[in-house]
Amino acid sequence: MMLDVFQKHLDDVSETLMTDDFDRYMTMVAVPLVVITEKATTIVSTTEQFRFGFESYAGMLRTEKATDLIRLAHSVTEYGPHLITGKLETHILRSGQRIYGPFQSSMSLRREGDHWLINSVVSPVHVEKWPINVQPESDGSWTVGPLPWDHE
Repeated sequence: MMLDVFQKHLDDVSETLMTDDFDRYMTMVAVPLVVITEKATTIVSTTEQFRFGFESYAGMLRTEKATDLIRLAHSVTEYGPHLITGKLETHILRSGQRIYGPFQSSMSLRREGDHWLINSVVSPVHVEKWPINVQPESDGSWTVGPLPWDHE
C-alpha cells in the first residue's frame, strides 16, 4: 500500500513539473526541504529557492521538448505511520525516446494531516548546490550556472 502512496506522489509531482504548476508543487513539498547530492547537502527553505529550482527543472524539460517525466517507485521503507522513504528511477522521454536517465534516487515523505510531503531527496546529481541553475549550451549540452543569490 505504501508503494502505491509513494508512486502516486511521484506521479503528481512529475505532473506539476510537466505543466508548470508551481503552486500545486508547493503543496507537495515540506519547507524546509533537505536535498543531498553527491557533493553537498542543501536546505531549501525560501520560496525564491523553491521557485528557482522548479523553474530551472521545468525549463529544462520544455527546452528539451520532453513529453514524459517518468518516475518509477521501486521500494518503500516505512518508519511509522507518518514517515516513508522510497527508492525510485527517473526517465525523461521525448516522444518515447529517452533523452535523460535512467537514474536512481530516493525521497522521504512525511504525512502532515491528510497530505504526504517530500521532506528530503537524495539525488545522484553531481552539483555542489541546490537548486541547480540548468542552462542550455549551443552544442545541445547542459551546464550548471551560478544561483542569483550567490552574487548578493
